[in-house]
Amino acid sequence: MSRTVSIFYHASIIAMSFVCGVILFHIIGGPKAEPFISFIEPRLTNGDRHSLFRLVLPVAVSIALVILLATHNVLKVLVRVTVAMRATFFGFSSVFLLQKLEAFWVYTIWWFPFQLIYCILLLNLCNLLVPAWSKRKIGKMINGRTILLNFIGFFIIIVAEFIVISYILN
Repeated sequence: MSRTVSIFYHASIIAMSFVCGVILFHIIGGPKAEPFISFIEPRLTNGDRHSLFRLVLPVAVSIALVILLATHNVLKVLVRVTVAMRATFFGFSSVFLLQKLEAFWVYTIWWFPFQLIYCILLLNLCNLLVPAWSKRKIGKMINGRTILLNFIGFFIIIVAEFIVISYILN
């Protein structure tokens, strides 16, 4: 039962944050949103998506922030907020891409599936480091293999995203 509740809890974090990003984009407006989007994810505004540094940096910053917040007792409550902020930007930038008519395939093939998988993997990392509802206490040692598998998942998705950007979208 608690696993089902946890899945719905995490799915609602992603869904609500995505919708909040869409609403935020409509409040701000397209022309005012482009500088913000180009600051956080410059691959969306200009055509240069091949840079490996630009590919790894947003994911690495999100992972580092989750790990940093999970290691401090006072800040553990903010771990899922990091994922919610990433999902909000995911929704915000999704509307930006969909408003550009020529970017529909970029959104369909590249942006939406990979950003959703990154959000899911980040929530999984959050659940490993700071469990939501389980019998395992926060701060109790967990199996290192599960965290290693999560990082292997991140690596596989980064490689797959690089392949899609380099070979399919060009």
